[in-house]
Amino acid sequence: MTGESDIGWLPVLETGPRPVYLKIVEALADARSNGRLQPGDRLPPQRELARSLGVDLTTVTRAFSEARRRNLIDATAGRGTFVTPGEPEEPVLDLSMNIPPAPVGLNLPTLIRTGIEGLLKRSSAEALLSYHPGPGSPVERAVGSLWLAEAGDRPPVDRVVVGSGAQALLTAVVLSQSREGDTILADTLTYPGLIALAGAARRKLAAVANDGEGMRPDDLEEAARRHGARVLYLNPTLQNPTASVMPEGRRRELVRMADKLELTVIEDDPYRRLLAGPPPAFLNLTPKRTFHVATLAKCISPFLRTAFLAAPDPLAAERIAAAIRGTTMMAPPLMTGLACEWLRSGLAGEIAAAVRTEAQARQEIARSILPKGFVASESGLHLWYPLASQLRSAELADIARRRGLAISPAEEFAAGQEFPNGFRLALGATPNRERLKEGLESLASILSGAPDSSRPKV
Repeated sequence: MTGESDIGWLPVLETGPRPVYLKIVEALADARSNGRLQPGDRLPPQRELARSLGVDLTTVTRAFSEARRRNLIDATAGRGTFVTPGEPEEPVLDLSMNIPPAPVGLNLPTLIRTGIEGLLKRSSAEALLSYHPGPGSPVERAVGSLWLAEAGDRPPVDRVVVGSGAQALLTAVVLSQSREGDTILADTLTYPGLIALAGAARRKLAAVANDGEGMRPDDLEEAARRHGARVLYLNPTLQNPTASVMPEGRRRELVRMADKLELTVIEDDPYRRLLAGPPPAFLNLTPKRTFHVATLAKCISPFLRTAFLAAPDPLAAERIAAAIRGTTMMAPPLMTGLACEWLRSGLAGEIAAAVRTEAQARQEIARSILPKGFVASESGLHLWYPLASQLRSAELADIARRRGLAISPAEEFAAGQEFPNGFRLALGATPNRERLKEGLESLASILSGAPDSSRPKV
């Protein structure tokens, strides 16, 4: 049985930058969530809604079209428009996936297509169709050595390993440098891929406290001794999720502590090339302790599931290669071949520079729309919003989801039971700047309308 809904759920269309049609969609989603609209309720005709709101018919038509796309409503010819019984579809504006934006002035799909065509013409089909187990071919390792040189001195080729993305290489390091039940030390908020990896590999994570400059050396020492840990994971440059950049002084303090405690350092460094002048990498500060992982996915494109690792010595590199053979077997030859072509020709650097330019533009958009109080770099892919404690970030993420937005709450990054309250916004996944503006304007509206306890700390 269906009923005619009243129009008390409709928004008051106050002035503001957010598109009117999105305000209507968000009001519909909120009414459905809080029970003012029930599944099966029939909505008034579009013309009636347009008159009630004082807007033109095309605005309401656009709102209904977007609401249907989100699975909020459905229309039946001759009967009207009804509230659907199913769950809304996934958010249409993704501020959760941390990927590089489309590079400015470059058509990446075309570059990929022509690059693969050229590679197939120049390369042996047999080579591309064969297994390539091990640390990578001599050519691939040499190219990787050049790519890694930006983080410090160029590592010898026999210390370089090629993998099918950063996660594959991180897995190989964890498996080769620790045993089941061992503890890995990490920031209180850390990369979710590490959390998932620790769970799958039956390793434990221990959170190390931070201050304004990054991981605290004194708490690192205490945690290492308490847990008997020998492996330290760091993401010191544009840290995920907090967007912080650890200064050189703190890095050197942690190097001294790692030496004192005889810790193996895993340096996950996907964002370095987004900064014009990043601090020295741990690879450069303590090369004999560091497994340094640098992926192309975050500064060029996730299409290139290619990453390079610098190991402390050739024997460690061979152990990494053995772990790769037991997990992912090898890096995909076609993608790795294309990545190496782009690195040799200089196109990879050109794309990374264009990505950095677009990331800067998107950070400027965020600064112009969002309330102050977040942490970001001028060319980073993401930003971090600390929140006061009463409203948890997971609750805010649920509110945003009902408005058609995906954000990443602090819970997704927690290495322990206690962690700062906040959320990460990724700025690269939206297809263009206009869509990003829509999403950020909608989020700003949520923040301004939420209780004081949910507003950013300033």
